[in-house]
Amino acid sequence: MRKTILAIATIALVGFYSCEPKKTITETTQTTEKTSVNQDTLSVQKTTVATNGYTVLQDNGQEKMVTLDHDETIVALENFPANAQSFVKANFSSSEVYYSIKEVDKSETKYKTQLKDGTKIEFDANGDWKEVKNGMNKPIPTKFFPPNVLKYIQTNYPKIDVNKIEKDTKDKEIKVELIQNNLDLKFDLNGNFIKLN
Repeated sequence: MRKTILAIATIALVGFYSCEPKKTITETTQTTEKTSVNQDTLSVQKTTVATNGYTVLQDNGQEKMVTLDHDETIVALENFPANAQSFVKANFSSSEVYYSIKEVDKSETKYKTQLKDGTKIEFDANGDWKEVKNGMNKPIPTKFFPPNVLKYIQTNYPKIDVNKIEKDTKDKEIKVELIQNNLDLKFDLNGNFIKLN
C-alpha cells in the first residue's frame, strides 16, 4: 500500500514537472529509476518510479497508465527527428504534448506522440508522418495532406471533417477517415482516389 501511494505521488509530481515550461529530458530505465536533466540549470534529479510506463489519453477522454514495452523509450519531442518536430510545430502549435515515445524493433524505428487534444501522431525513422488520428472524434488539420487528397476531399466532402489519415507504404495507399459519415477513403501514394469503404 505504501509503495502504491508513493508511486502515485511520484507520478503526480513527474506530471506536475512535465507541465513546467522548462526543457527537460526524461529517461526511464528498466530499474524504474527516473532521471531528469534540466538543460537550463544542468541540474540532475533522480526519482524512483514504481512502474515503468506512461499515461495515455483514451478515446473516451480518460487517462490510463500503460507499461512501456521492451522496445519503447520515453523521449522528449525535442529528441524526435527534425522533420517530426517541424511537422508538430507547423500543424499542432496550439496543442501541448501529452507523451512522446521512441520505439525501436528489429525492422524499424518509429516515433509516437499524443497531444492533449487526443491527437496521436506516428512518424517513421526520418520523422515523416505515417499516421495522424484523433480517436476522440475531433477533426485534425488537413493542410499537410498530399495536394490531390486534399483537393478530392474539399471537392467531394467540403463540409465533412477528417479525423484520421494514414500513409501505408506497404500497401502503397493513403487511408482517410471522415468523421460525420464514417466513410473511409483510399488513395494511392500519389493521392489519386482508389475507392470508398
